[in-house]
Amino acid sequence: MNTELLGIYLNDHLAGAIAGTELARRISRTHPELRILADDVEADRKELLAVMQASGVEPRQHKAAIGWLTEKAGRLKFNGRLLGRSPLSDVLELETMRMGIEGKAAMWRTLQSLPGIDAERMDRLLQRAESQAVLVDQYRLHLAPKAFTAAIPSGVDVERTFTVASTPEGVVDYLRDFARAEQWDPGTVTCTRLDDGPVEVGSRWRNVSTFLGRKTELVYELTRDEPDGLQFVGTNDTATSTDDISITAGASPGTTRIGYHAHLEFRGLARFGAPVAKLALEKLGNDTERNLVRVLGDAR
Repeated sequence: MNTELLGIYLNDHLAGAIAGTELARRISRTHPELRILADDVEADRKELLAVMQASGVEPRQHKAAIGWLTEKAGRLKFNGRLLGRSPLSDVLELETMRMGIEGKAAMWRTLQSLPGIDAERMDRLLQRAESQAVLVDQYRLHLAPKAFTAAIPSGVDVERTFTVASTPEGVVDYLRDFARAEQWDPGTVTCTRLDDGPVEVGSRWRNVSTFLGRKTELVYELTRDEPDGLQFVGTNDTATSTDDISITAGASPGTTRIGYHAHLEFRGLARFGAPVAKLALEKLGNDTERNLVRVLGDAR
């Protein structure tokens, strides 16, 4: 037997096995019920290494690196979303997994025909590959209809949780007046009260802010005012911005744990800017956290 050619063949499949193992692990993180698939694919990679050792073939590190990089590069494919996973990601990943299983089964069949290879072992591995293919097809065909009927995302979210050196009562009292957003919201240019009297549910403010390099004006309303949280909803013709702020006592006396959740919902053509807005909103989330810690006190 030409061991040099066999070595090239098996190392090429080893690269595929490494890529398949990484992909199966990633799939199982999204779908824990497919952990058995990831375990099987990992076991197949070890079986291939055992066959290579028995055949006197040394694994080539550069091939292993290619397999690892191939899986990582596969994450860059277009899936209809600039950021994060799309419903289409599941379908594409499972289809890639299915093709990998077919390639692996073809390898087991090829090895089964060679002298000196344990035919019964190859038969067992072929049966396992067939079971993997059935499982992947079941999930792929179950998820496909959902993927192609999923709504186009029209909003983006950002969340931050942190602790400040102020009491919960002090935090609620400070944040209740949204005009103070000029002090803690990095995007706010001006924020002016539109009505009179004590601040309460229904109070309104005109907020002028900069976002993605443009000035934007929204009218905000206090829609929730409770000891454990506040909610402000801002609207204009193209978007609705909702700031949910949860407020609980911190672990140390005189401190408060703040949960900040901003949701920006777009309307009309503006919704196609959601992926870009997500990047900007993430930065604003970081800056907002820093500013609130600065004005309310650093609890560290």
